[in-house]
Amino acid sequence: MKFASLLCFAVLLVQAWDTASGQTVHGTVTDRTTGEPVGYANVYIEDTDRGTVADGRGIYTIETGAATPDHTLSFNCIGYDTCTVRLRDIPQDGTFDALLTPVPQDIEEVTVVPVKTRLRRLGNNFKSPLMEAVHSDSLATGAEFGTIIKIKKRTWLEEVRINILRCSYEDLVLRLNIYGRDDTGQFVNILRHPIYASVPRTDEPATVTISLADLHIMTEDDILVAYQCIDCSPIGEIRFPIGFTGARSLVRPHQGAAWGDTEWSFRFPINIIARVER
Repeated sequence: MKFASLLCFAVLLVQAWDTASGQTVHGTVTDRTTGEPVGYANVYIEDTDRGTVADGRGIYTIETGAATPDHTLSFNCIGYDTCTVRLRDIPQDGTFDALLTPVPQDIEEVTVVPVKTRLRRLGNNFKSPLMEAVHSDSLATGAEFGTIIKIKKRTWLEEVRINILRCSYEDLVLRLNIYGRDDTGQFVNILRHPIYASVPRTDEPATVTISLADLHIMTEDDILVAYQCIDCSPIGEIRFPIGFTGARSLVRPHQGAAWGDTEWSFRFPINIIARVER
């Protein structure tokens, strides 16, 4: 009888492993307080390259690949606490609905300091088509592409500009993320609310401009300005001018992954217009 029980336990372990390994997990991401969907929430398996973004209705699907039952599936979005679940705790049909808890937003008092500033462009302003990077049909939803902006004096961010050469996607939506470093040196998002930008279909060079003036963002430390693909039509491509000198650029497959250097260490055409203290 004991042998039979052990055998049954072993079979259950194998079934659980098979369920987690190589399965498809799907469901919705919802605001725990309001019951409303959380559109474009980040969904990723920690310590792997698996990650995606929910659609505008909070619906997501992610393949677990070679992840084990001990891996953690995480959900996050600006303005919410992160929700996590072990793959072993997800039902065998792969359905898991995530509930995100809103983070209370403290209203900070804005102090206007009469300082002299000058308008400057910081970052990379590549426009030449001689060297380009191409994102095509396989553009990974959730992947991030960023450039480190060096800050030497108090700086107020006015707008972010991303140069493109051409875009054939019918619909392409990017999310802007701006990161500063915490006390441990890790990049953390300093935005309080998501910022989205639609990329127009164009056969000519263009600049995607995102205004930040109303947010009154001031920094005295280096920042990482990144764009993240969150939604696009299934067919198309977008081309960016790139360079090999200038501000350093980083990439990562999803928000739960570590940042790494770009292939061949090329630089992305991301720059900011800012008011810098004289």
